[in-house]
Formats: sequence, structure tokens, C-alpha cells
Amino acid sequence: VGFRLQAARWPLRPVQAIAQWLLEQPKNIVVADLGCGDAELAATVRQRVHSFDLVAHNDRVVACDIANVPLPDASVHVAVFCLALMGSNFAAFLREAHRLLKPNGTLKIAEVSSRIEDADGWGALMHALGFDRRTFDDSNSHFVMYDFVKSGRAPEATLPTLRLKPCVYKKR
Repeated sequence: VGFRLQAARWPLRPVQAIAQWLLEQPKNIVVADLGCGDAELAATVRQRVHSFDLVAHNDRVVACDIANVPLPDASVHVAVFCLALMGSNFAAFLREAHRLLKPNGTLKIAEVSSRIEDADGWGALMHALGFDRRTFDDSNSHFVMYDFVKSGRAPEATLPTLRLKPCVYKKR
């Protein structure tokens, strides 16, 4: 609840930025929104969006562990984690995104700016998971946006260790 109230006051929420990007993409692409919350992205864009979260907050959401999504291999063009890398097993979530993405598919990650302290470690983890960074945007004061592309490399069996800082909610 604290985070939701705080994010509602941001000048631009990351889900809005991702929706704007999707508006510029072809209508026929398929999106997996992993850790979707209430499936706002699916309600906003014209593409087909598969929405997954641990709890189904409405009928657009499939309840599941986002480390094990009920979609076939290479079935989506875009995988999205919008403020959704909250589990301690977030590398398993990212590995699952690699499985779901078609070759050269796009992985979009929006995360609270303060959570990613080790940029080199983050890059090493994503490379080991079979992703290449396409873009990085830290122009927003509250969150960062990454775009990765699924490379031809398979994810490595052993991944570098990386920790994300917990979110700190401030009373304002």
C-alpha cells in the first residue's frame, strides 16, 4: 500500500512509459507482463498482453509464480517487469522471461532507481542470462528503464550473484 500511494504521485509512472512505447509498436505483437499487479498494461494497450502475478487481482490476471509461467517457449515478442523484481529469486524470473521470448525479443525492465547499486554486476547477470542491453534510461528521478534483447546465447547454468536493494517507503 505504501509503495502504491507513493508511485501514484510520480510525474510519470513506469507502466505509463511502457504503454507509450507499446503504442509505437505493431499491434500484432504479444506481450507477457510478469508481476503485473492489477494488469493496467493489458487494459491500456492494443496488443495482446498475458498478465501474470502471484495473486489474481481481477479476471485479466493469471495467478502463478512468475518463475514458472503457463506459456510455451518462444511465445512472446516482449516481456515486461514493471517494478516486479521483488522476489529473492528474481534471477529465476528473468530466466523465465528468456524462455518465453522469441529470438531477438525485447525484455523491458522498470525498477526503482535506488534498488540497482551494482551496474557492472547487473550487466554481468543479464549477459549470463542470455540478454544484451539495448537501452538504459535513468532520466526519471524515481525509476530506471532497461531494454534488453534476447541474444542467441543460452542462459548459463551458474549465474553471478547479485542482490537488489529493498525498496524503502517514505512517508511524505
